[in-house]
Amino acid sequence: MQPSLMLTFFGSRARCAGTFLCTVFCVFMLFCVNTTFGQGPAGTATHDYYPWSLDAQLRRITESSADEVQLLREVCATILDDLNAVVVHLEHTPSEPCPEVQRLEDLRRVLETLRKSWTVTASIDEPYIPSAAALDEMLHALQRRIYVWRALLNAEMAEVSPVTTLFGKSFADVNRLKERTLAVEQYFTKSRRTVDTQTGLTWCDYLETQSWISELEACQQPIAQPVRLVSFSSPSIPVDVLTMLSGRANTTIRRLEAPTLTDEQRVFLNHPTVNTWKEELQSWAADIVTPLHILRLLERYEANGGMSDMKALSSFIDLLSASKTAEYRQLGDYVRQQYGMANVRFFLSNALLNNLLPSAGSETAAFRDVILSQPTVGRRQTDTEMEVTFLPHPTRVLTAIDVGIDLVTFSRSDAFATQLFNTGRTLVIARKKIELTEKGFLTEPCEALIVGHQTRLRGIETNFDGVPVVGGLFRGVVRNQYASKSQAGNTEAQRKILHQARNKIDREVEQRLLPINEQLGKLAQLADKEFGLQVEQRNSRTEEDWLISAWGVRGKHTLLSNTPPPDTLPGAYADLKIHESLPNMLLGKLEFEGKRGTVREFKEALAEKFNQPGLASPEENDHVEVTFAPYNPVVVRFVDGRVELTISIAALRLLKNTHRNFQVVVRYKPSYDSEGRLVLKRDGYLSLIGAREQFILRTAFGKIFPESRSLPLVPKALESDPQYEELTTGHCRIERGWIALALIEKPEIRE
Repeated sequence: MQPSLMLTFFGSRARCAGTFLCTVFCVFMLFCVNTTFGQGPAGTATHDYYPWSLDAQLRRITESSADEVQLLREVCATILDDLNAVVVHLEHTPSEPCPEVQRLEDLRRVLETLRKSWTVTASIDEPYIPSAAALDEMLHALQRRIYVWRALLNAEMAEVSPVTTLFGKSFADVNRLKERTLAVEQYFTKSRRTVDTQTGLTWCDYLETQSWISELEACQQPIAQPVRLVSFSSPSIPVDVLTMLSGRANTTIRRLEAPTLTDEQRVFLNHPTVNTWKEELQSWAADIVTPLHILRLLERYEANGGMSDMKALSSFIDLLSASKTAEYRQLGDYVRQQYGMANVRFFLSNALLNNLLPSAGSETAAFRDVILSQPTVGRRQTDTEMEVTFLPHPTRVLTAIDVGIDLVTFSRSDAFATQLFNTGRTLVIARKKIELTEKGFLTEPCEALIVGHQTRLRGIETNFDGVPVVGGLFRGVVRNQYASKSQAGNTEAQRKILHQARNKIDREVEQRLLPINEQLGKLAQLADKEFGLQVEQRNSRTEEDWLISAWGVRGKHTLLSNTPPPDTLPGAYADLKIHESLPNMLLGKLEFEGKRGTVREFKEALAEKFNQPGLASPEENDHVEVTFAPYNPVVVRFVDGRVELTISIAALRLLKNTHRNFQVVVRYKPSYDSEGRLVLKRDGYLSLIGAREQFILRTAFGKIFPESRSLPLVPKALESDPQYEELTTGHCRIERGWIALALIEKPEIRE
C-alpha cells in the first residue's frame, strides 16, 4: 500500500484517536513536507542521522600510525564510541537523558588541553599528523554538536502542542481567516498608529497582514496539478499549505504577545477585532515539526555547504523558532545562533592609518579680521600635525582624528590715528570622533581646546609721532588703552581661532568621508537590489592598536558562519576575512538550480550580476549547452588551504553527445605569479565525479578553467595608488571555512 493511500485510510477510521493521529501525522510528514526526510541530496536514503563530517575528522586521526598522535588517537577513538552511542540514543530514545553527551563534553576538554600544548608540525604525506588548525576545527565541530544535542534533548522532553486541530481544516476556515485578517487590517489602517514612531513601522507591516491576505487568496486559487498532497479530512487543502499557515500563525501570535510591547500598545491590541483574529489564529497554530530532523539537515549542510542545504536548514530553523512550544523555539534560536556569527571580518591597525595620514604640513596665508571692532590684517603660519587614535570599546568601532595646530600670526590693527603691530602664537588641540556603523561613517562635532596663547605688542605708529610732547603723550594713552583691552581682545581672538579650527576640521573630515559613505551606500543598495542581502554589524570592537569590524551579510533563508576566523599573523597592517557562506549566498542568488543554457549565457549572467564585464569575454567552449543540477549547482568551500569549487551538472551537451549527472571539482591554492604578485592558481588536475567520458570532459573543462589563468589577490587600487607603493597582499590563510588575506610590507621593503 502506498504511503498516501495508507495514511488516508487510517485518517478516515481513527479521527477520535488523537495520540494515534499524531503518530500517523509524523509519518505522513516524512513523505509530504517540502524538506523530505526520506530523500537526501542525491536521492539516497538518509533516514538515519549520523555526523559524518565530524566522524571523518576523528577517524582520520585514529587511522594514523604516527607516534606523535598516540594519545590523541586514543582520545579520538573514545569519542567515536560515544558518538555512536549518542546517535543511537537520539534515534530511539530522544526523550530520555543521555549521559554520553556529558562524557563527550569531558573528552572535548581533554582535546582542548592537548590542543593548547600541540607543537607538532602537520604532515603532508602519511602517516597523517593533524595541524593545529585541523584540531581547532574538530574541537569547534564537536562543541557545536554537543550544544545542539543538549537543546534537542530538552525539546524532545517537552510537552508538545497537538496537531490534530489542523486535520479538520477546510476552505471555509481559510475564508474565515482571510475575512478576519481584512478586518484587522482595516482597523490598523483607520487608526494610523505605528509600532515604532522612529522607523515609521506600521502595525500592518509588523504583523504582515497584507502578506497574510495574499497567501490566503493564493490558497483559494485552483492548483493545476494532477496529484496533490492532501490533508486527512479535506482533500482540497494540501499539507504544505497547512504547514505554512500553521507556522505563520505561530509567528503572528508570538508578535501579538511580544514582551517588548508597551502597556499602551497592549491596550491598543486589546480590541474585539484583534481578539477575534487572534482566536482564529490560535485554531491554526500547532507544532508541526520534528526536532530530530534538524540534525539531519545540519549534517547535510556541514557536509555540502551549498545554498540548497542552507535554505533547507534555515527554513526548518524558522519553523522551530515559530513553534508554540518554548523548548522548540529555544532549539531553533540556539541553532540559528550557532550558525549566525559574522561572515565578514575586517582587522585594521592603527599603524596603517597613521602611515597613510599626510605628514605634518605648514601653511602661510594672509588674513583679514575684526577684533574688538578694529580691522586687523596680517599673515599667519599654521603648522598642523594629525594622528589617528583608536578609542577602545567592547561593542563599537570608534576612532578619532587628533589634530595639533601651532598658529603664529603677524598682524596690524588700525584705530583712530594709530596702527598697532602684534605677534601671537596659539597652540590648539582638537579631536574629531568617527564611528563606523551600518549606515556608514558617522561623526561627532569637532572638540577643540586652546592649550597656549601668547600675544606681544611689537610696535605702535601714530599720526602724532613727529609732534613733540603730544606724540609721547598720545602713545602713552594708546599703550594704556591696549593694556586695558588686551584681555578682552585675546578672549575674542581665541574664540574665533577655536571656531575656525572646528569648522575647518569638520569640513575637511566630512568631505573625505562623503565619497566613502556614498560608495558604501551604493554597495548596500546593490547587495539588496541584486542579491536580496542585508548587511548587519556583529560583535565589532575597538582595541588600542586594532579596529575589529565584524559584519553579517545575510538574506532570506540564509545562514552565516559557524567557526571562528583564522588568527591575524604578526606583520599585518590589515586583515580581511571572509567565510564561505557569503560566496555561496551570492552564487545561490543566481538561481542556477535546474537552469539550462550555454556557457556563454551563464558567463553573461555572472558578468551582469557581479558587474564584471571581463567575465563574459569570448572563449572556445562558449557554445556548450549545460543544465545545472537542481540541488547545490555551484558550491564554494574554503578547506585545507584550498578554494574548492564544485559544479553539479544534470546534463551537458558536447560534440553531439549528452553527459549526465556528474560533478566537476576545481581547486585553487595561493601562489605567486611571475611578477611576484599573490594569486589563486589552479591546483593539480580537475576532478570529475560520476562522469563516464573522463577524457572528453576533462579536456573541455580544462579549457573553461585553464591552469594558466590565475585569480589575482592584489586589488588594482593597491597597485595604482602611490600611498600603498610599499604594501602588498600576503599571509593568505584558507582554513575552517574562511579565507583571510592580509596587507603587509613588500618583501623587498622588509629586507
